Formats: sequence, structure tokens, C-alpha cells
Amino acid sequence: MTEPANERRDRSVDATALEWLVLEPDEEIRVQTGPRIQTIYPWLALALVGSLVVSIAVWIDVLSLLGLLWIPVFVAPAIWQYAQVTRTAFVVTTHRVAIRSGVLGLSVRVVGLERVQNTTRSQHALGRVADYGTVTLETASGSMLSFWNVEGPATVQASLESVTQSEDDDSDGRPAVPGSSEHWQTVLAEVRAWRRTLEETHSS
Repeated sequence: MTEPANERRDRSVDATALEWLVLEPDEEIRVQTGPRIQTIYPWLALALVGSLVVSIAVWIDVLSLLGLLWIPVFVAPAIWQYAQVTRTAFVVTTHRVAIRSGVLGLSVRVVGLERVQNTTRSQHALGRVADYGTVTLETASGSMLSFWNVEGPATVQASLESVTQSEDDDSDGRPAVPGSSEHWQTVLAEVRAWRRTLEETHSS
């Protein structure tokens, strides 16, 4: 029986392949994906059509041989887009969200899961048919992180929400109580003081 695509993707996650992200000893990768390679198809089509038109124009003497210098103009954007797509990676671990990008250099943006407040998913008409789209993460500071043009955006969003929910739960599986222990110790002391005051008032 054929193995589902999402299971194959999960089993392909390899922490040793992430040379740009150093994982903590207790940190595990839950989502590892990137923009779909089909993103470059329109640019590839432009490069092929443009190069073909220029070549034909030179062949029929509409353009001189110098007209061939236009070919790199059509090809360069496709090469750039390919490099951008293949050098972009989106990773969600048990502790954080990380995005790698950059063509000529390297840019890594990391945000802790506790700072992720909301996720949204957007797909245009073609994206709904081909099952790709963008998952946007809103952080506590108001900034946005985008997993753009990823395959199966609904699955990516569900996995992200599952990890962030686990982060919000304590080790017993119960929702974590907001506030520090010092804060709740102070509240407890005040409640005890009020109780003593009420007991003294009632006894008098």
C-alpha cells in the first residue's frame, strides 16, 4: 500500500541536515518544509519564451548578433527565483519557529513558540486546486512570519497549532496557569491575611 505523502515528509525530517540551526538537546523538529519548486515555473517559462524570441529574431536578421545579449536578461530572474526557493526553509521545533532565507548571504529568523499568538492560512484559486498556500504567524510583538507557497498549508498550520498548544500545556497535560510562582505566592499570602481578618471579625 502506498505510504501517504505527509508521512513520507515527516520521516524525511533530519536534524543533521540543518547546518544553519543548532538544536538544543531536548529539542525535536516537528515541521520542516519550504516553498514549492513549482513557484519558479512562470519565471522559467518567461526565460524560455524570451530566449526563443530573441534567438529567432537574430536568425531572421531582425536583430544583430548583439541581440543575443538580451537572453541573460530573461534567464537571470529565473535563476534568482530558483536560488531563492531552494535556499529558503521553514522549520518548527518543540521550542521555536525558524526561517532560513538569503541567496547571496544567509538570514535566519527565530521566534520562540511562546511568542506565537495566532496563525492564518491564505490560498488563491490556483493554490486551492494545487494545494499550496501561505501560512502566516503573528507574534507577541506584532511582527509576522510567513511560510510562503508551502505544500499542504492546512497540514502545516495544524501541525504548528498542535505544537504551540503543547507548549501552552504543562507536564501534567493541564493548561499552564499564567503568572509567575512569586506572583501567586503573594496572592496566597493576601488571601490568608483576609481570611484571618474575617475570622477575627466574626469571633468578636
